[in-house]
Amino acid sequence: MYRVASLIFLLITALPALAATRYISDELRVPLRKTPCSRCAILHRGLKAGLQLNVLETQEGWSHVTTPSGLDGWLESQYLVSQPIAKTRIAKFQAQNEKFKTQNTEMKSALASAQNEAQQLGAQLAALQGENQDTTTKLKEIQEVSANAVKLHSQNQELLKQNKMLQSEIDVLKATSAQLASSSTQKWFFYGALSVFMGALLSVILPRFKRKRRGYSEWA
Repeated sequence: MYRVASLIFLLITALPALAATRYISDELRVPLRKTPCSRCAILHRGLKAGLQLNVLETQEGWSHVTTPSGLDGWLESQYLVSQPIAKTRIAKFQAQNEKFKTQNTEMKSALASAQNEAQQLGAQLAALQGENQDTTTKLKEIQEVSANAVKLHSQNQELLKQNKMLQSEIDVLKATSAQLASSSTQKWFFYGALSVFMGALLSVILPRFKRKRRGYSEWA
């Protein structure tokens, strides 16, 4: 009974060890030989899985290759595949993913910067439109003032023309008045001289006329 219990205990303690999860390693190292045979001299004891090789020729299950470091030898063709191993592809995809993430972050930053710049440009555009409206309003006011100034200038020119005409008429009237004044003076001078002459003539004639009448009355 004791032995059965011990056996059961050993089985229970051993089960976790038997059930442990394990993964097949992707690491594989292939020997590089000097000539194409499994017993030939080894130039490199373990080319790492995923290493890129340049195949020069193949014969009877062997491939003549060169390594990136410059080694030239033979290895079994069964170890060669046309595409990179999964680990290499995953690393490549991860690098591309990181690159895309970086580009995405940069594009998001650039987009945010562009949106901010667009907002600033929109604000500047609104300000310029407001200034343009103010400028248009001021221009209309200036045009109205200019139109009024042109109208006033035209009116001033007309008034100056009329003033010149009136001045000419005044000059004519002054000349006429001066002529009339001169003519009137001459006329009164003539009348005065005539009156003096007539007075003198009458002073000479009247005494004689009175004498004649007196003599006529004596004859009567």
